[in-house]
Amino acid sequence: METKQLSRSYLETLSSADLLALADDYGIDVPDDLNRRFLIGELMEAVAESENNLTEDIGIVDDADMHFSAQLPDSYNETQIQVLLRSPVWAFVYWDIREATRMQLEEDFASLALRVEFFADEEAVQPNESFDIQVSLADRAQYVLLRPGRKFVRIELMSVVDGKTADSLAKSRKVALPEGSEYLTTLPGRDIEASPLQELSSLQELLRFQYENHRQAFFEE
Repeated sequence: METKQLSRSYLETLSSADLLALADDYGIDVPDDLNRRFLIGELMEAVAESENNLTEDIGIVDDADMHFSAQLPDSYNETQIQVLLRSPVWAFVYWDIREATRMQLEEDFASLALRVEFFADEEAVQPNESFDIQVSLADRAQYVLLRPGRKFVRIELMSVVDGKTADSLAKSRKVALPEGSEYLTTLPGRDIEASPLQELSSLQELLRFQYENHRQAFFEE
């Protein structure tokens, strides 16, 4: 029989002869007329007791255990923020907050803000411009539309109390911004020269939505 990692649902598709052959491989002595359900249970128990079942050519893993091992934790209990560039003007920002810090923020009825800071070079200490994006305490990620033509960006996670930014919780590293995408310097509703691919991506609608919700990212020369 072909070597394969098996689950309970797969065992139930095997013929009785195949189940008996597999039981023989694991040294299980069973009568030919044993009920299939009990035979499958015997196989599952035999593999679970095997110390080296992870290195066997044939392994049987419970479906529920496989699902659990693939899950990632909701939080790593660290306060940090990271920035990934999707394009020259789009950044994906995600963050995590320590549970103790989150509980304190909840007690203070605080919310969060992303402070988007632009720098002329990587060594610069002070940003030459910045703007804030309001997010809720329940949020963990946000797409940010960046102002084109800038050199470096850093995003800071801020607490907001009574509508005013209070403390800096975490800062990302400075990320170098590639040049390009000059068409995004225009405002929604104006004529732009977009490629057929950009037209298919509903560029005008996307610009309008971003302008209505994050108009700080737009500017006019």
